[in-house]
Amino acid sequence: MQDPFIDAATASDLLGINRASLYAYVSRGLIRTIEAPDDPRRRLYNSHDIDQLKKNKSLGKRPKDVAASTLDWGLPVLPSNLTLIHNGHLFYRGHDAVTLAESKTLEDVARLLWNCGDENPFTDAAEPAWDASLLGLTTDLPMTERCKALLCFVDAGRMTAWQRNKRRLWPGAATLLRSMTAAASNSQPSSLPAHLHLARAWKIDEARADILRSALVLLADHELNASAFATRVVASTGASLGACIDAGLSALSGPLHGGMTSLVELLFDEIEAAADPETVVETRLRRGDGLPGFDHPLYPEGDPRAATLLARLKPHPTRQALIDTVADTTGKLPTIDVALVSLRRELNLPPGAALSLFAIGRTVGWLAHAFEQFSDNRLIRPRARYEGPEPINR
Repeated sequence: MQDPFIDAATASDLLGINRASLYAYVSRGLIRTIEAPDDPRRRLYNSHDIDQLKKNKSLGKRPKDVAASTLDWGLPVLPSNLTLIHNGHLFYRGHDAVTLAESKTLEDVARLLWNCGDENPFTDAAEPAWDASLLGLTTDLPMTERCKALLCFVDAGRMTAWQRNKRRLWPGAATLLRSMTAAASNSQPSSLPAHLHLARAWKIDEARADILRSALVLLADHELNASAFATRVVASTGASLGACIDAGLSALSGPLHGGMTSLVELLFDEIEAAADPETVVETRLRRGDGLPGFDHPLYPEGDPRAATLLARLKPHPTRQALIDTVADTTGKLPTIDVALVSLRRELNLPPGAALSLFAIGRTVGWLAHAFEQFSDNRLIRPRARYEGPEPINR
């Protein structure tokens, strides 16, 4: 297991540079550092940043390789004014998401990310209702499939977005967010703020509803992840807001994206059954199974979203033993997925509620990316590097 932070000698050797060049990288903000726990006069260097620099250096000036690298945690590929992840912090249009999570609602953050200014599209949003039989037919579908099925019946989702003023789209976006909140919780839409609607659907009190509020705010966007990129590709064609959300949901349905909470649930089940986190962690590492929900490439010093949510939950010895064991064994820290599963279990929410929270919160970000892409007015159309057989001459 690679240490998240390494000393200067190791960092210099990995990059093939001298100490002066290493310090220059630090001064330019390309490598993050921390004080050594055993000696505050000594600095340790972020190994993820060093790996990224090595990767960029190896590409050199080969344009084809540089382009290919953008698809795998590589160089920034699209300009955006929405979300910044920098020095272990998450910002929505310059506002720290952790600070927003202290008091703001998901609807407040939607207005921020959609750049609504003083306008409040939620006052003009429609409140659709689904036929009871339709709701019953979709109850047993996977959450993402249920949402896609139900959102087809929301008029605002079918409205053509091409060249339409975004101010005219905001009320429809607000309607879609309310509809997503209801669909993900298998309930009828309402005009309640998302966290209060979920509290009513899941039968929890006001204090626990406030934890949902914080979670939804922290989930609103996360830069250009898989579902956001899928949303932008669809938005670039001029498709409707409903089609853009459908793209986000489709990407979220994959096990490497939204499926992570299910894997964390299984890990928690193993820990509770064994009552010995150390044995479970060691067994998983020996099998090569890994530890889902721990270590995020963008947060080498820990996911601030996870830290914020976990701090709002009651202390739980088994959960804390797992977190401590993984940290001691691998140096890895919990991500938002661990926090969401912990939240679901403590609040006794229905199975799958962790992913439902993710989808509801992220709907705000998907719509924000769609609006931003509409404004760009360009089709996203990359080129493929063909590596198949040579053409047959005739």
